[in-house]
Amino acid sequence: MHRQPSLDTGPVRCLYALHPDQRPRCQLTAVIRYGPIALCADCDTRRSTMGKGQAPHRLPAQQALNVLTWITRADAQLHQAQADLAATVTRARTHGHTWTQIAARLGITRQAAQQRFPQDHFRKA
Repeated sequence: MHRQPSLDTGPVRCLYALHPDQRPRCQLTAVIRYGPIALCADCDTRRSTMGKGQAPHRLPAQQALNVLTWITRADAQLHQAQADLAATVTRARTHGHTWTQIAARLGITRQAAQQRFPQDHFRKA
């Protein structure tokens, strides 16, 4: 039986945590929220118009985001996404969709799709 992912997502990430090129001094862990926008203290002091007109809401104190834990989570999510993709390709093939249709959705060639998802993968029961 497949377990659903945990709802415990850990610390709230700053909007710029995934954009080190834009905000290299981002502290990663958000401390304030403007509507749906969460910012760390450094990014909050550097914001220009983001969240203007919305009342700031301080986030409860939380443990700082551990970058190594973030790597572990991202890797686990990547492996799960790869497994999900393989399963959906299997389902698409068993439902009669062509390699050309599947490849178009992936933005690759038909041959690349066939190599990425070998035929013998579909014969496993």
